Amino acid sequence: MKIKTITISIALLVLACSITAIAAEDASVSGHTFEVPKDYNVLNTTAEQVILQKDDSHVITTLFSDKVANSKDTISSLESKGYKFLSEDTYDAEGFKINQQNFEKDGLTIYSYNFKVSDGNYCIITFTMPSSETALEGDANPVTGILKTLE
Repeated sequence: MKIKTITISIALLVLACSITAIAAEDASVSGHTFEVPKDYNVLNTTAEQVILQKDDSHVITTLFSDKVANSKDTISSLESKGYKFLSEDTYDAEGFKINQQNFEKDGLTIYSYNFKVSDGNYCIITFTMPSSETALEGDANPVTGILKTLE
Protein backbone atom coordinates (compact mmCIF):
# COMPACT_ATOMS: atom_id res chain seq x y z
CA MET A 1 0.00 0.00 0.00
CA LYS A 2 2.82 2.38 0.91
CA ILE A 3 4.66 1.66 -2.37
CA LYS A 4 1.47 2.28 -4.33
CA THR A 5 0.97 5.65 -2.58
CA ILE A 6 4.59 6.65 -3.19
CA THR A 7 4.35 5.60 -6.86
CA ILE A 8 1.15 7.60 -7.36
CA SER A 9 2.66 10.60 -5.55
CA ILE A 10 5.75 10.53 -7.76
CA ALA A 11 3.61 10.20 -10.88
CA LEU A 12 1.51 13.20 -9.82
CA LEU A 13 4.64 15.19 -9.04
CA VAL A 14 6.11 14.42 -12.48
CA LEU A 15 2.80 15.38 -14.10
CA ALA A 16 2.60 18.62 -12.13
CA CYS A 17 6.17 19.54 -13.05
CA SER A 18 5.55 18.88 -16.72
CA ILE A 19 2.51 21.15 -16.87
CA THR A 20 3.65 24.73 -17.22
CA ALA A 21 1.71 27.81 -18.03
CA ILE A 22 2.65 28.93 -21.49
CA ALA A 23 2.56 32.71 -21.39
CA ALA A 24 3.39 34.72 -24.46
CA GLU A 25 6.16 37.26 -24.10
CA ASP A 26 5.26 40.90 -24.63
CA ALA A 27 7.46 43.55 -26.19
CA SER A 28 7.17 47.22 -25.32
CA VAL A 29 8.46 50.15 -27.32
CA SER A 30 7.52 53.85 -27.49
CA GLY A 31 4.62 53.36 -25.12
CA HIS A 32 3.14 50.51 -27.15
CA THR A 33 2.99 46.83 -26.25
CA PHE A 34 2.40 43.77 -28.41
CA GLU A 35 2.75 40.02 -28.15
CA VAL A 36 5.97 38.54 -29.51
CA PRO A 37 5.04 36.04 -32.25
CA LYS A 38 5.58 32.33 -31.56
CA ASP A 39 9.14 31.13 -32.24
CA TYR A 40 10.52 34.70 -32.17
CA ASN A 41 12.74 36.23 -29.49
CA VAL A 42 13.49 39.85 -28.67
CA LEU A 43 16.93 40.52 -30.11
CA ASN A 44 17.26 44.23 -29.37
CA THR A 45 15.14 47.10 -28.06
CA THR A 46 15.72 50.85 -28.27
CA ALA A 47 13.48 53.81 -27.42
CA GLU A 48 11.84 53.67 -30.86
CA GLN A 49 12.18 50.10 -32.10
CA VAL A 50 12.27 46.46 -31.18
CA ILE A 51 13.92 43.75 -33.27
CA LEU A 52 12.59 40.20 -33.12
CA GLN A 53 14.43 37.22 -34.55
CA LYS A 54 13.51 33.63 -35.26
CA ASP A 55 16.79 32.86 -37.05
CA ASP A 56 19.22 34.66 -39.36
CA SER A 57 16.68 34.79 -42.21
CA HIS A 58 13.48 35.58 -40.27
CA VAL A 59 13.57 38.99 -38.62
CA ILE A 60 10.85 41.47 -37.64
CA THR A 61 11.57 45.11 -36.82
CA THR A 62 8.85 47.26 -35.28
CA LEU A 63 9.57 51.00 -35.34
CA PHE A 64 7.45 53.87 -34.01
CA SER A 65 7.99 57.43 -35.21
CA ASP A 66 6.17 60.75 -35.31
CA LYS A 67 6.95 60.97 -39.04
CA VAL A 68 6.79 58.62 -41.98
CA ALA A 69 8.25 59.13 -45.44
CA ASN A 70 5.79 59.09 -48.28
CA SER A 71 5.49 55.92 -50.33
CA LYS A 72 7.38 57.15 -53.40
CA ASP A 73 10.29 58.47 -51.32
CA THR A 74 10.59 55.15 -49.47
CA ILE A 75 10.68 53.20 -52.74
CA SER A 76 13.27 55.56 -54.28
CA SER A 77 15.45 55.43 -51.17
CA LEU A 78 15.48 51.63 -50.98
CA GLU A 79 16.00 51.21 -54.74
CA SER A 80 19.05 53.49 -54.49
CA LYS A 81 20.42 51.03 -51.90
CA GLY A 82 19.99 48.03 -54.20
CA TYR A 83 16.55 46.82 -53.12
CA LYS A 84 14.26 45.64 -55.91
CA PHE A 85 10.73 47.01 -55.53
CA LEU A 86 8.20 44.18 -56.00
CA SER A 87 4.76 45.56 -55.20
CA GLU A 88 2.65 47.89 -53.09
CA ASP A 89 -0.89 47.64 -51.69
CA THR A 90 -3.09 49.57 -49.26
CA TYR A 91 -5.71 47.74 -47.22
CA ASP A 92 -7.44 47.53 -43.82
CA ALA A 93 -6.31 44.86 -41.35
CA GLU A 94 -7.00 44.43 -37.64
CA GLY A 95 -8.37 47.99 -37.40
CA PHE A 96 -5.41 49.65 -39.15
CA LYS A 97 -5.17 51.19 -42.64
CA ILE A 98 -1.94 49.63 -43.88
CA ASN A 99 0.32 50.56 -46.76
CA GLN A 100 2.39 47.48 -47.57
CA GLN A 101 5.50 47.65 -49.74
CA ASN A 102 7.48 44.57 -50.73
CA PHE A 103 11.15 44.52 -51.69
CA GLU A 104 13.81 41.93 -52.45
CA LYS A 105 17.56 41.93 -51.92
CA ASP A 106 20.23 39.26 -51.46
CA GLY A 107 17.77 36.35 -51.53
CA LEU A 108 15.50 37.90 -48.91
CA THR A 109 12.03 39.39 -49.29
CA ILE A 110 11.27 42.38 -47.10
CA TYR A 111 7.62 43.13 -46.37
CA SER A 112 7.11 46.65 -44.98
CA TYR A 113 3.82 47.47 -43.23
CA ASN A 114 3.27 51.19 -42.57
CA PHE A 115 0.30 52.56 -40.60
CA LYS A 116 -0.84 55.18 -38.12
CA VAL A 117 -1.52 54.15 -34.50
CA SER A 118 -4.00 55.58 -32.02
CA ASP A 119 -1.61 58.12 -30.45
CA GLY A 120 -0.98 59.73 -33.84
CA ASN A 121 2.45 58.16 -34.32
CA TYR A 122 3.34 55.93 -37.21
CA CYS A 123 4.35 52.29 -36.98
CA ILE A 124 6.55 50.58 -39.52
CA ILE A 125 6.84 46.82 -39.23
CA THR A 126 9.30 45.09 -41.52
CA PHE A 127 9.22 41.32 -41.86
CA THR A 128 12.17 39.67 -43.60
CA MET A 129 12.17 36.09 -44.84
CA PRO A 130 13.94 34.07 -47.55
CA SER A 131 12.64 34.77 -51.05
CA SER A 132 12.49 31.02 -51.63
CA GLU A 133 9.66 30.71 -49.08
CA THR A 134 6.00 31.30 -49.88
CA ALA A 135 4.59 34.57 -48.55
CA LEU A 136 2.74 34.07 -45.28
CA GLU A 137 -0.85 35.24 -45.07
CA GLY A 138 -3.47 35.62 -42.35
CA ASP A 139 -2.65 34.11 -38.97
CA ALA A 140 0.41 32.32 -40.43
CA ASN A 141 2.05 35.73 -40.88
CA PRO A 142 3.67 36.75 -37.56
CA VAL A 143 2.90 40.41 -38.31
CA THR A 144 -0.82 39.57 -37.99
CA GLY A 145 -0.24 38.55 -34.38
CA ILE A 146 1.54 41.83 -33.69
CA LEU A 147 -1.34 43.81 -35.25
CA LYS A 148 -3.93 41.84 -33.24
CA THR A 149 -2.20 42.51 -29.91
CA LEU A 150 -0.80 46.02 -30.49
CA GLU A 151 -1.83 48.43 -27.75
